[in-house]
Parts: sequence; structure tokens; C-alpha cells
Amino acid sequence: MTTTPLFTDAQRYLRSGSPAGLTVTRFEIVDDVAELTVAFTPEALERVLRSQLEAVETPADWDCPQAPTEAGSPTWAYALELSRVFNEHYFSHVLLERHEAGFEALLAAHGHEGTPVVAKPDYTPASLLPVLRRLKAEHLSRSEDHWSARAA
Repeated sequence: MTTTPLFTDAQRYLRSGSPAGLTVTRFEIVDDVAELTVAFTPEALERVLRSQLEAVETPADWDCPQAPTEAGSPTWAYALELSRVFNEHYFSHVLLERHEAGFEALLAAHGHEGTPVVAKPDYTPASLLPVLRRLKAEHLSRSEDHWSARAA
């Protein structure tokens, strides 16, 4: 990916003014609109998913080692709902509303005054499933260790 001075400044701005673990993955002007894609860093995504699994009900198939995690499974539906929350709520509303003025100031400093900023988040179930699979494997391993220790 080719980085522009605008992208570099957007990345620097986001790192300085928002919670750790967020990164700009795309910031470019398309048809007179600044399209912004922000994502969690891999470490932050794992923390967020782990926290989510601890805070709310896990997928119905979470305790089943043989359960598939492909499209149509409870884990896939869980990933679909999380991607919707990330895309439609967190990145498109909360984060953009909090930082819109800062991104607009960056655009103005780069000669694009008045250019509107829109969020273009790109989380999908497929992008979340590798982390969810790893967390499920950890969960199942801990559960197995727990039951083995109780049996001994």
C-alpha cells in the first residue's frame, strides 16, 4: 500500500487522540469525499473479542470442540453481529463523531477544506473468525484442563 502525507498524518492524529489499539488502514479522497477506514490492531482486536466473550453470552456452540465455525454456525452468527456492531455503531458513529473535526482539520491542512469524512469500516465475520477460533481453542483447552484437574 502506498502511503500519502495525508494518510500518515491521519495515522499520527488517531494514535495521539484515541485509545490505544486503533489504526487507520485507509484514508483517501474518492469523488470529493474522504473515505476513512479505521480498525483495531491485531492485539486490540483480540482484547476486544476476549472482553466481549467474557461480558456477554458466548455463542451456543462455544463449548463444543466439533462444532463448525463456518457460515450458518452460531459462532459465525456471533461474528456477523460483532462485525455489524463494529461497522455500524463503533467505527461509523462513535469513533467518527469523536474525531470528525480532527480529520476535517487534517483535510483542510492538506488543501481539502470542506471535504466530508465518511467511515468505511470493513469488518466481516471472515475477518473476525480466525481470532474467535483461537479464543475458542484456548477456552476449550482451559475447560479440558479444569475437568482433568477435578477428576484427579
